[in-house]
Amino acid sequence: MRVHGGRLRGVRVSTRRLALVTAPRTGEAFESWVDRMARVNRCPPAEVATMMGLGLRGASADVRPPLFGVRSDEVVRRTVFAATGVPDERVDAMHLSVFEGGPLSVSAVLAAGRARRPSAGQEWAAVHGSRACPCCLLVSGGVWQLWWKLSCAAVCPEHRVVLLDRCPSCGWVLRWGGERPRVVPAQWVRPPTSCANSVRGRPCSQWLPAVRVSQADGGTVEAQRRWLDIACGRVRPGLGGVEVAAGEWFAAFRACVILLRLGLPRILGRLPGVPGWCARVLLDERGERGAHGGRFGWGPASAGAAAAFLTVVMPLLAAEDVRELSRRLAPLVRTAADVGCLAARPLERLAVPEVFAEAVAAQVPVGRLARSPWEKGRSR
Repeated sequence: MRVHGGRLRGVRVSTRRLALVTAPRTGEAFESWVDRMARVNRCPPAEVATMMGLGLRGASADVRPPLFGVRSDEVVRRTVFAATGVPDERVDAMHLSVFEGGPLSVSAVLAAGRARRPSAGQEWAAVHGSRACPCCLLVSGGVWQLWWKLSCAAVCPEHRVVLLDRCPSCGWVLRWGGERPRVVPAQWVRPPTSCANSVRGRPCSQWLPAVRVSQADGGTVEAQRRWLDIACGRVRPGLGGVEVAAGEWFAAFRACVILLRLGLPRILGRLPGVPGWCARVLLDERGERGAHGGRFGWGPASAGAAAAFLTVVMPLLAAEDVRELSRRLAPLVRTAADVGCLAARPLERLAVPEVFAEAVAAQVPVGRLARSPWEKGRSR
């Protein structure tokens, strides 16, 4: 192997050219690619990461680099290219930063990544874990899609199944790491189609394509497809007939999720056409998240919960004009006002588009103390 060394902005960069290189696939997560590179080179992922110059902290590689899989920088691009020949744009495309300005804020994702939970804080992404479609893993030979790490990843639009959250054998969130949740495996090669979470010092051997998953509701599949089109920048979103920025649209989506949570269980009797399975899942998710107010702003706790939110919320945001948007939001707004939660802090923090704020304000009951979280002049 050849050794490439140099200095970049005061940082010592030392990488080795890997003997075998496999090209990243379209939409693949960076961690998935590192795992597959480790597989073809027959060495643990932590060793591959070190040879790529990714700067794992700690002699035992117990902690992932702070930007690992979230955002690449000049050092990462330079060292990965030296080790593999993969160009900058393909490296960038494997990081969560591709969703910046849409469903995610990278700085908030990094802050959430310091927590010891699979999904925590205000950002809606799993920094260290992932969901997965067992059918996709089988067809692709173990390519893990980047969008599976988003908290609103619910169903596979291609295979029309609900994504897998946890391994049925070890019980841990997929790719979370098991008992050592921030470890890039340093002792074994992680098979791309297997769980391989650390369980009592050994990798879980569950073959994920063998896990049975549920068929997804047709409406949920379409909602997921539309949500992904907006997240990936394939379509420009609109609200109430007004074109809005992607970040504003996702803020409105989050606001609806929070209002829905705040209104449970009363809201279920006011929203027309909510499938029975959605009602059950939403109530279960509320219990799992807990009653603490700050948690109402967290991402969906499971793929099932994400599917329920997509099924209920996406039709609300599909209104063709402001009046219709306001009418569809009425049950959410009025229920939150009835229970005194319309001013919840997770709502105030969201930079929703003006058209959404107007639609909400029009439904705030007159003559009560309730006020819109986005009322003009109100401090955030």
